[in-house]
Amino acid sequence: MTPQLVSLLERALVWESAVGWTPECLDEGPSMLPRYHNSGFSCLSMTIGADWDRPEPTLRHFAQQRRYFENRSDLCRIVESVDDIRAAKRDGKLGIGFHLQGASPLGYDPALIDTWYRLGIRWMILCYNTRNPLGDGCHEPENAGLSLLGRAFVAEANRVGMLLDVSHAGIRTSLDIIALSEKPVIASHSSARAIKNHERNVTDDQIRAIAAKGGVVGINSIGAFLTDDNSSGVGAVMRHIDHIAQLVGPQHVGLGLDTVFYQPFMEKLYNSGPLMAQRGYPRPPWADVKPEALPELVEALDRHGYDETAILGILGENFLRVAAQTWRPTHQRTDA
Repeated sequence: MTPQLVSLLERALVWESAVGWTPECLDEGPSMLPRYHNSGFSCLSMTIGADWDRPEPTLRHFAQQRRYFENRSDLCRIVESVDDIRAAKRDGKLGIGFHLQGASPLGYDPALIDTWYRLGIRWMILCYNTRNPLGDGCHEPENAGLSLLGRAFVAEANRVGMLLDVSHAGIRTSLDIIALSEKPVIASHSSARAIKNHERNVTDDQIRAIAAKGGVVGINSIGAFLTDDNSSGVGAVMRHIDHIAQLVGPQHVGLGLDTVFYQPFMEKLYNSGPLMAQRGYPRPPWADVKPEALPELVEALDRHGYDETAILGILGENFLRVAAQTWRPTHQRTDA
């Protein structure tokens, strides 16, 4: 890297929006933390629960993992606000935030959104791949959209300050969420369907809608979502970044690399039933982009003509902007 790019990366607040941290991912998880930190990442958002998880086990897991990170204060700092994230960067710590990929850990009860927010969850996916009581996921053939209960979730999330994430949601469901939300909406780890036609990717219409609300699409680095031959790499990620940047502007692109360091779990999941193969997923292990590729990605952005402001935005400032517009302080009343 040139000295200018080295300086840029040192100053950048680099946000990775999708790190698997459900119980199935933890055999390999701890060894990944110094890899992210040493590679230049500033903040990781951990998936602490998903649509296959129930409330009580998820709450127990979350409590255990908060304590785990609190006990590693030499490396990590739990973050619940934009100021926390910037302070972690300033102090040379790895900021650790939390999110949910699905509403099952809430028992599909919107009254629990505020409780989970107060505990530290800062964004959530409502529908994960298949149909749940809130709406259709991206693999549902009927594409039925958001339910009445799902609409109540959107309204309550807006009131509370919970950021809404449409990764894994069906096309109509995601467009319903975006249209109903009074706040920006993200797709934390989804790539462009115009480049790779996979149901997990977002269409240009979805991208335009996210951008029109001020939101961000975090590019997923899993090869199944990037290329026709399911390969991955910085060049493939760059094609998706550039597509979205050319479509709606670089201020609406971020990183949701979703590195699959828990390949043994994905192999078990793939072998447990036919759904993944039927919906266009290759057999694991899956190709992806590792944290150590971050400098190469910065160089690629520079070669493609992105200026410093755009690069800093894609690396993390775009997600920080949306968080600042959405999150509220935990001490602020929500009944006003």
